[in-house]
Amino acid sequence: MANAMNKNFPRIRARNTSVPGRRWPGRTVLGRTVLGRTWLGLLLTILLVGVSGCASSLLNLSGANALGSKFASLVNRDKDEPKGKEEDHDFDTETRIETPLLRDYISVTGNNLVALRGVGLVTQLDGTGGDPPPSHLRKELLDEMARLKIPNPSRILASRNTALVIVTAYLPAMVREGQTFDVRVALPPNSEATSLKGGVLLETRLTEEHSVPGRGNLKGHQYGVAGGAILTALGDGGRSNGSMLRRGSIPGGAVSKTERNLEVILRNEYRGLKTAKRIENAIARRLHHYNRFGQRVPMAEAKTDMMIELKVHPTYRNNFPRYNQVIRSIAYKETDVARRLRMERLSRDILEPETAGSAALQLEAIGNDSVPFLQAALSSPSLEVRFHAAQALAYLEDSSGVDVLKQAAIEEPAFRVYALAALSVIDDADSVVALRELMSAEQLETRYGAIRALKENNPNDSILGTTEFPGQFLLHAVNTDGAPAAHVVRYRSPEVVIFGTGQKLRLPAVLNAGTRIRVIGKAGENTVTVTKYELGADSERRVVSTSLVEILHTVADLGARYPDVVQLLLEADEQANLMGELGIDRLPQAGRSFRRSGSGPDSSEAKLGTPALTPGLFDQVEDSDRDTSEEAASALARMFSLRDSAENEDATARDADAEHTDNAAGSTAGTGENETATDASTEDASSDTSDTSDMLDATDIQNLDLSEEAAQTGSDADDGDDFVLEKTDFREPLGSRMRRIFLSPFQSSD
Repeated sequence: MANAMNKNFPRIRARNTSVPGRRWPGRTVLGRTVLGRTWLGLLLTILLVGVSGCASSLLNLSGANALGSKFASLVNRDKDEPKGKEEDHDFDTETRIETPLLRDYISVTGNNLVALRGVGLVTQLDGTGGDPPPSHLRKELLDEMARLKIPNPSRILASRNTALVIVTAYLPAMVREGQTFDVRVALPPNSEATSLKGGVLLETRLTEEHSVPGRGNLKGHQYGVAGGAILTALGDGGRSNGSMLRRGSIPGGAVSKTERNLEVILRNEYRGLKTAKRIENAIARRLHHYNRFGQRVPMAEAKTDMMIELKVHPTYRNNFPRYNQVIRSIAYKETDVARRLRMERLSRDILEPETAGSAALQLEAIGNDSVPFLQAALSSPSLEVRFHAAQALAYLEDSSGVDVLKQAAIEEPAFRVYALAALSVIDDADSVVALRELMSAEQLETRYGAIRALKENNPNDSILGTTEFPGQFLLHAVNTDGAPAAHVVRYRSPEVVIFGTGQKLRLPAVLNAGTRIRVIGKAGENTVTVTKYELGADSERRVVSTSLVEILHTVADLGARYPDVVQLLLEADEQANLMGELGIDRLPQAGRSFRRSGSGPDSSEAKLGTPALTPGLFDQVEDSDRDTSEEAASALARMFSLRDSAENEDATARDADAEHTDNAAGSTAGTGENETATDASTEDASSDTSDTSDMLDATDIQNLDLSEEAAQTGSDADDGDDFVLEKTDFREPLGSRMRRIFLSPFQSSD
């Protein structure tokens, strides 16, 4: 067999054996092919590993350099010069990296005002009440009196000393259980009562209400209880306008029975459990506190793939706008090296007045690591730069900028409201001393703002001279070095502040504290007589000195309520019986303009914040400023918004089908009727849509305007139904993009 093979293939055997050292061409081609495929596989492996390394960490340069060196050695290149260029290119790219912030992914909601309403009974009127006519309001009040088992309810309503009123309150954002808020009361349009002056609102339940077509007003949860003495017209006492006496307010007259947390909503394109969890961790790392057991309590908790519940950090409890801005300035994903590079860049930006505010916010969002950079900015010659740095330090619980905040509150009205709010959160003796000194400032709004800030910082401070008359009002007798003054408010709390405990009442004087208490002092005397009159009983008289503080104590002991004391001070101011000015709601304001520092033509006018960004510590919202669209975004409104929308769509569809049928039949009259019906249904649908355009439900949540401008304006802006995504400079990492492109064909459509 072997001989036969050798005989049949002599040439092949000769070719393989006759010429020593000669290679077979076929074998050479085969070896090159295998080697080429090996190199190709190795190159693809290196590229894939490199892409994965870039995706995992933009700053992991050691692994990238090792792979680059190995690749250069395999392809027999000169690795010295290319490696140097590669390292320089990587480092240069890193210095230009832009860290994505949470504002590119989220919007913070829940800062709307929830409207609460109720029907109440006002008593102790001096013959200015009246029997309410038949209406759903009267029936509602009678049902409430029957629930409380009050005898003879109709007889009580018919009295001239009682009146039915509509009670309205607005539950604020971030409210805590037991916290007080303001109440508004008003007589119905067809009421026989003429004045609420001197009246007292009995305890009234406050609930959500929503108007449902065909079903009337439906009540929801009870969120508060209201009651107290009604403060009516100020100034002329309503003499020039009697309608002012038909409505009034009760400062701090409602007590919350619930708590409201905020919500973080992910933009629809970033929706996902992994993203929600990553945002939760980013917020929790920066914002947390410790309970009384020493346990760490994070402020964020992911509830769904697009909603994160956000609790209120104690430091920001009275400044929601700042809380919102800080959360939106937290980094979404950032390494230690990238954070360090960003802090160095921000340390340069904060020294420029134009960028100081934004840089300070980002440094504050980073946390305690940024404190040295903020402290360095306190030496800037620009007050604006120093103020922004000191404000950020205050919310980082650092007292280095207390003197700057004090200077800003005195010298620049545009910075005042933010400086006082920042001083109220610094738990330090330097802050308390600064607030005490501000009580002697020249501007009355600065002095009262310092009082309110000190009450938040240290409510038991002896300099406040606080005396509480339960169920009546608070009296602060402050011993200061400033000019004598007095101050009353219509919002937040029934309190009277007397600057200067040595103030005396100028005589002669005849003053009224309500309808039953009178203060009389004759010229040349050092005492006044305070008399309380009672029907069918002897009058009660007290003789006291002309000290204003002592007179207020006396009328309070005789039963004077907050509206009575305000009336006494107003009459004393009109008759020039006070030693100083009387201020009403002298609160620092947000959104004021200021002159930005500069030399000559370089100075320019700038504006800091807007009224919507006023810290909650100094917030005051008139009825005309209430955004009713925000009121509708409550739980009860959301309950019916989806059903109403579906009913409107069904009605429109039925009208469209009827119109199509009549047009096909060729009936001209029928067509006209259908057009009329269609117009009517369109008007009804438009009306319902306008009432519920801002209601939030599960299907419309992705249509929210989540732009940064809308988040800053809060409830003061109504941007309509159009949804426009905010354009950002953030780009998807290369590794993530490659994985999405290569793996998407293998992923299920679910």
